[in-house]
Amino acid sequence: MENKHKNNTIEIENDKFRFNVDVYIFKEEEHLTAYCPSLDLATTGTDFQDAMKNFYECLQLHVECCLEMGTFVDDLKEHGWKVSEKGIVPPSFRMQLRNRQLSGLMQSNTNYERISAPVRIAAFA
Repeated sequence: MENKHKNNTIEIENDKFRFNVDVYIFKEEEHLTAYCPSLDLATTGTDFQDAMKNFYECLQLHVECCLEMGTFVDDLKEHGWKVSEKGIVPPSFRMQLRNRQLSGLMQSNTNYERISAPVRIAAFA
């Protein structure tokens, strides 16, 4: 099964969804925080690699838990994702700005780096 969303935000290939999520990395005291507003997930690490490794572990656990409980689609929709038979599309940046944590980060003097993190998960029924 192969499918591409017109904005290339989602691909379905070999029964896996592949998409990118924005992750904001910023320094909080002595740690770096990795925050993904489109899923409302956050982790910390001692450096960039550690923060991203922890983010991917957190994401994997979150997705696995949601899939086991049968709430994955509901969780995505709750966070503003569009879910259809054709695939899933993350919420727009404008929609994400409604999130208090992200809008606060954008309005603060905190230095941050925005990265587009690739995600692959098994297709759900």
